[in-house]
Amino acid sequence: MILTIVQPMPEHSLAAGHLLAIKEALDKFPKGAHPTLAFGHISKSFPKSGVFYVDLWPIGVPFMIVTSPNLAIQATQTSKIALTRPLELQNWFRPITGGPAMFDMSVEEWKPWRALFNPAFSAANLLTQVPHMVEETLVYRKVLESHAKSGDIFQLDNTTLRFTLDLIGRSVLDTRLHAQEGYNALADALLSQIRWHKSSEEVDPIKRWHPARPFVEWYNSRVMNRYIGAEVDKRWEVYKANYGNNDFSHSKSIIDLALQAYMANTPEALPQRLDKHFRLIATRHIRVFLFAGHDTTSSTICYAFYLLSSNPSALEQIRAEHASVFGTDLSTLPSLVSEQPHLLNQLPYTNAVLKETMRLFPGASAIRDGAPGVDLVDDDGNRYPTEGMNIWIVHPVLQRNPLYWKRPNDFLPERWLVGPEDELYPVKGAWRPFEFGARNCIGQGLVMLELKVVLALVIREFDIKAAYEDWDLLHPDKRNGITTVDGERAYQIEKGGAHPADMFPCRVSFRK
Repeated sequence: MILTIVQPMPEHSLAAGHLLAIKEALDKFPKGAHPTLAFGHISKSFPKSGVFYVDLWPIGVPFMIVTSPNLAIQATQTSKIALTRPLELQNWFRPITGGPAMFDMSVEEWKPWRALFNPAFSAANLLTQVPHMVEETLVYRKVLESHAKSGDIFQLDNTTLRFTLDLIGRSVLDTRLHAQEGYNALADALLSQIRWHKSSEEVDPIKRWHPARPFVEWYNSRVMNRYIGAEVDKRWEVYKANYGNNDFSHSKSIIDLALQAYMANTPEALPQRLDKHFRLIATRHIRVFLFAGHDTTSSTICYAFYLLSSNPSALEQIRAEHASVFGTDLSTLPSLVSEQPHLLNQLPYTNAVLKETMRLFPGASAIRDGAPGVDLVDDDGNRYPTEGMNIWIVHPVLQRNPLYWKRPNDFLPERWLVGPEDELYPVKGAWRPFEFGARNCIGQGLVMLELKVVLALVIREFDIKAAYEDWDLLHPDKRNGITTVDGERAYQIEKGGAHPADMFPCRVSFRK
């Protein structure tokens, strides 16, 4: 077989790289739609290769766009670049984290910190967090009750973002943020940081170089560091109090277990003050856990409600499964889930609903750093050089690619319940919301557990339905005359991660 080196790409301009091609693609979608939609449109010109190149000069670095599971597996699992992260990722995350953390550290920095945090994300430890998840979800349920009583239209994603901050804050810091009930310095600073965040590919000069952004980001970062630092110091005092009797059985939060793992590798006698370097890097990791643990989780919750309400048979099946596993007495459901969290592992259809939701509307994509001498090779033996490229595995495009998915735009939870003989059976490597390989998402078990708790406590109490038609009457179109994507009004937009358009306006009613 002759191996051919190729670099497929759209029409190139010496003056503007591929920006004109990207703008042309973006203009086919509603203003503000997620940029991955434009890359999905361009990918249709290269259906067999599963890869193409784009030059973002003068506003960004060149990208290699991957939409094939085979090439994605090479980039993240089997090649020399599988563990790499590009410098541009650090630039993107710096306002969120304050400095390098698990998402964007070099390989050498990442390995010991991943090992340090791994025990906190074990399946056994995560089950100990379920009672806290239930407690925070009951607050969320009360918020939904108030909207059901008023019958108003509200943006569910904005409400849910504050809820998921309460969820992840409890798991990470063992503290209640009460963000659902009002102002919280940490939660509101992070939400403000995300609102002010700019994409590295932002072309609007006013947004890209807003003069207030550096000050706002500095201020928010200082607020987050102060708040998290105080909470870490509290957990350190708890650790010292338990050190003498070596009893840490009640300290199961992520920061507690990280402290225990760190001190287990520290040969010195118990110091009075926590090591400054550990405190600094731990603070950055807590910031990234708070961001990653609330942003895409909120989006997935909203899209799960949306897809279930749009598919009554699926809604009926998931409710039947919950009645079978948890019983029909909803008044005892919170205590049952708290006391028997293992029941959450007996929900195959619920798991399928969540996987199908994340297939259709993934919250993020993945990126790797190309290297000299490293090529990705397609099924026909064509080689695609990665040197000098940011390799972007675009999940929304890959996970709807008709080459690998039957009925790619349909919500079909059953595709996750059939055997390999069925045409719906997923192709290996084509579903990647948490990515694969050593640098996969450390929090995927936590996310899936949280999502199951939320659906268990909410889905049989309420009907949650999109209210885009009424919303659009109240908020006349200011996009570009285009309001849907492939007939879908709840298309994705970029707000940190990917979120439903207009933050999912909806109405909630009590289930009849």
